[in-house]
Amino acid sequence: MPQDILMARQPIFDANLSVVAYELLYRDKENPQRSQITDGNSATSQVLLNNFTSICKAGKLTTLPAFINLTQDMLQSEHIPEISRKHIVLEILEGMTVDDTLIAGIRRFIDAGYRMALDDFIYSPEYDPILEMVHIVKLDLLQLTDEQLIQHIEWLKPFNVTLLAEKIETQEVFNRCKALGFKLFQGYFLCRPQVVEGRKLSSSEIVMIELMSLLADPDVTISEIGPIVKKDPQLSFKLIRIVNSSLFNLTRKIDSIEEAVVLLGVQEIKRWCALIAFSGEMAKPDELTRHTLIRARMCEQLANANSALSGSSAFMMGVFAGLDALLDTPMEEILQQVVLGDDIQKAIQYSEGEYGNLLTTVDTFMKGEWSSLPDSISGPQLNQAYLDSLNWVRETMEKIG
Repeated sequence: MPQDILMARQPIFDANLSVVAYELLYRDKENPQRSQITDGNSATSQVLLNNFTSICKAGKLTTLPAFINLTQDMLQSEHIPEISRKHIVLEILEGMTVDDTLIAGIRRFIDAGYRMALDDFIYSPEYDPILEMVHIVKLDLLQLTDEQLIQHIEWLKPFNVTLLAEKIETQEVFNRCKALGFKLFQGYFLCRPQVVEGRKLSSSEIVMIELMSLLADPDVTISEIGPIVKKDPQLSFKLIRIVNSSLFNLTRKIDSIEEAVVLLGVQEIKRWCALIAFSGEMAKPDELTRHTLIRARMCEQLANANSALSGSSAFMMGVFAGLDALLDTPMEEILQQVVLGDDIQKAIQYSEGEYGNLLTTVDTFMKGEWSSLPDSISGPQLNQAYLDSLNWVRETMEKIG
């Protein structure tokens, strides 16, 4: 991957909260305001697509479609990049002038077998010829009032297009859009907790929080970990299964938690316990687990390059930062039940200190908010940490799936 690229991905969900595609968010130094992924080189484009849209679903590796912004230059170019049509959706950016050149360019791509979407769409009758051709229309909920949103849905009914709701920030908005007939959904609402009033944590969740609290201590010892893990039979079983898998290529079988913990060591046990605890135990969408673990791993990778920070502590910080959404419980309540170091707790609650800056940087990067990124960590360093984290989470979820 070229070193000046900044790229992240944002999931696109169906009504069942299954990830069905990713939008690839890309910026480069030469063109910071508009994004594209391809330079016309098929091999390079395919590698990028595979890296950012391959995920583990139900224990199997699969490649999802990628939504990619189509620039004015690409639209007018005679060259159509050789990328698998079934793995790409080309987005026509807002602000392009609707004229014969635009319509002809769109028709050329559709005739070549591409699926196309209108991004940040605001209706005008001049778009009717385009609406007759494209497959998906994305409506930005933050740009439209309730009345305008309903009016747009009515305007689009005569056309055979799938509606995608962008910028969904809450579960309530997601439910409303689903009732209005949207089929696809995009936004950060999955990263926010849906608090159920009066809900109590289950016994397995209490064990998980207790374990996470213990693992957040940089001085934790192996002898302290086993007794906590053994409180949850499913967690114990999964950990032993992992250690006995071909991943570790052991000459003898491990049949006790104590042996598994000793074999793995404290640093590895922290990662594996976090993965196992989150892997399907709490009936949450897979993407929320992936998001939490990618963030944790990325925090760890970047902290390891900073002598003032602990990679192990940064990993646990990234995990704890997602527990409110995973447990549908306010962060304040979670932090009352655990004992974290002051620097980690302040980072999670108030984004303070060096750890707070790290967490904010990682979250900003993962959202693709490039203009808000600090200069303290270089673009290439962020890119590499993110790509390494994507691969690590994908491979690890496949192994424990």
